[in-house]
Amino acid sequence: MKVKIKLAPILGCPKYRTDVNQSTNYRKILNLYRANAVLEVALDAALSPLGLSVAQWGTLRILREHPGASGADIARIAFVTPQAVATMLQRLEQAGLITRRPPSRGRALETHLTARGEALLQQGDRIADEIEARLFSNLSTEEQERFNDYLLRCIDTLDSNKFEKE
Repeated sequence: MKVKIKLAPILGCPKYRTDVNQSTNYRKILNLYRANAVLEVALDAALSPLGLSVAQWGTLRILREHPGASGADIARIAFVTPQAVATMLQRLEQAGLITRRPPSRGRALETHLTARGEALLQQGDRIADEIEARLFSNLSTEEQERFNDYLLRCIDTLDSNKFEKE
């Protein structure tokens, strides 16, 4: 299923006929933030017909990779608060996309995808693949691989598990 996605312009403000400040274009950290914002808008718009947000799709992906994860596990992996995950898991469970079961030992509920959740996740993955292809369509395969390597190196540098506060 190919999804036609129409995106509104993100950069600048048409209402005030402003463009992004020239100096902003050279701030790598701001450009990374802007790229994330553009990507999240595109993914949210594309996933919304499925009834999924980017955060919900991400949670379903975590559960595919870590079946039985607790809410606290999901929060750590997704870099969000346990409270935010608890609310999301309630919604996903009500939608029939996940099940939560008592653990074999301990207290934390184990969370698993349902067949419906897996099917919806696969549709979301196809949409994400289309968005990714569009996002990187102006880069060669080699440039894409280098870009991904650069991102992973940057992430590793500031990984919150290794980051020491000064």
